[in-house]
Amino acid sequence: MSKMQTANQPALSRRAIRTRLLLTLIYAALVPYLIYRVGTERYHLSAVNALLLAALSPAIGTLIEFVRKRQMSVLGLLALVGIAAKVVSALLFNNARVVLISDSLLTGVYGLLLLGSVLIGKPVTVTLVTNMYATSPEQREQMKQRLQVRQAIRCLSPPIEAISI
Repeated sequence: MSKMQTANQPALSRRAIRTRLLLTLIYAALVPYLIYRVGTERYHLSAVNALLLAALSPAIGTLIEFVRKRQMSVLGLLALVGIAAKVVSALLFNNARVVLISDSLLTGVYGLLLLGSVLIGKPVTVTLVTNMYATSPEQREQMKQRLQVRQAIRCLSPPIEAISI
């Protein structure tokens, strides 16, 4: 049994990870795109209404994951915050460009959060990765330790420019 496995929780195979990623890609990207296109072209919805309707798919997918696991992932929470910002901006401004810009602003804030966490020496990515792939508290702790060891090794290794061939 590997370090990432416990008696009750087997480690995820590559196939299981690919399947999860494919399902996420479908409900978070493909379905919203199709809803938007059908809503605007066939049902003649405004761009704002079509964008809001398209946001339902990722929101429902995130809520289904929450009900199944009884735990909200960090990325799921960020997705719901983004959707809420989209709804608020749509209600306040009723402008499709403003709705789309709100997503970019949230992405920028998220990027600054990641950069700040790296600069203070506590990368948020460790938390994100462990929340995405570890299903038990033991797995989370093991993943955090492994990721911290990898980070320490990278900090100790010389930069690529310093290595002579």
